[in-house]
Amino acid sequence: MQLPTVHTRFLDLPGSFSLRNGAVLDKVRVAYEQYGALTPEKDNVILLFHALSGSQHAYGYNPEVPGTGSLWKPENHEGWWNSIIGPGKPLDTDRFCIICANYLGGCYGTTGPASPCPADGLPYGSRFPHVEAADQARLQALLLDSLGIERIHLAGPSVGGLIALSFACQFPERVRSFISIGSGYRASIEHRLSLFEQILAIELDPDFRGGDYYQGPAPKKGLAFARIIGHKSFVYQEGLEQRARKEVGGKSGLLTWMTPTRSTQSYMLHQGTKFAERFDANAYIRIADMWAEFDIRDHAPDGTFKAALEGFRRAGIPALVFSIDTDCCFRPAEQQDFVAQLESARIPVEFHTIVSTKGHDSFLLEPELYAEPIRRILAEGHPEHTP
Repeated sequence: MQLPTVHTRFLDLPGSFSLRNGAVLDKVRVAYEQYGALTPEKDNVILLFHALSGSQHAYGYNPEVPGTGSLWKPENHEGWWNSIIGPGKPLDTDRFCIICANYLGGCYGTTGPASPCPADGLPYGSRFPHVEAADQARLQALLLDSLGIERIHLAGPSVGGLIALSFACQFPERVRSFISIGSGYRASIEHRLSLFEQILAIELDPDFRGGDYYQGPAPKKGLAFARIIGHKSFVYQEGLEQRARKEVGGKSGLLTWMTPTRSTQSYMLHQGTKFAERFDANAYIRIADMWAEFDIRDHAPDGTFKAALEGFRRAGIPALVFSIDTDCCFRPAEQQDFVAQLESARIPVEFHTIVSTKGHDSFLLEPELYAEPIRRILAEGHPEHTP
């Protein structure tokens, strides 16, 4: 079926936006997309959060996003979750209106390090502040306010699940249901170290220049290396050789003088080089650092799960949590701990472990494994809607 052409929309905040660390951004633009029609009551909305290097373009075909320069490549043109979103699919655009926004600090239309600073018109670069998941959630609440939307279903895969959880804990009265896929309540020490390695890979590139590189060459080697480090946790490593193809990466490419002798080497070089052409290094650092530091207990003054989840519990929000048995970003044991904390807080939760050979990327590649539970939680108590 031919994909519908969609366009990114923009919200310019009428005032400044304050971050939890005290920094203030005087002008903020939010890039977002919307699929499906709103009901007159605006009660059929799913707020969707994207993964680390994703974008607001989750569904359809979008050949151009203003303000992204050369980063919007052909591989960005098709929505990253076309397998889940659309007429008759789990996120059914015949019944629901799905909204997805690019993150603050990103590089696909929302204000980020490459955006001009109002003080001098030059790119923020190193001056762009650190952003927390709680800031992302508050910004998207403002987006909903601008659209006149009160209550929503939440869905988030990977790092998007962390921001969805932050939203549910900050604004529980606005949430009808919560769907977490390959996510959790914090990053493990293993993954925090991996994210730290990725940030160092970028910062050690001589072209990084402390983050102020926009007038010269971008630190593409560092960003490509960071992606290679991160990509190890996105795929199921036992099946990597089957997924890799020796001919994909060519000879030396961006990172090395050597000719790859194994398909896995060629595959990783190809993945890193391709990614460095479509993403901004400063944006990657901001979002990776946000992921590394996230712990939902930081949302509570006393640092406990009980306090952090209290509003979630009082609102009676049903939760649907998916774990992937080969996930190296959020391992099954961590997911079981997450579910145990939700249950301990007396939050109604449905838990599924997906058996897959795709690793963390399963949620992108195997929609049929997630479809039925998603349909069920969205259908419960939801009015029928004919657009």
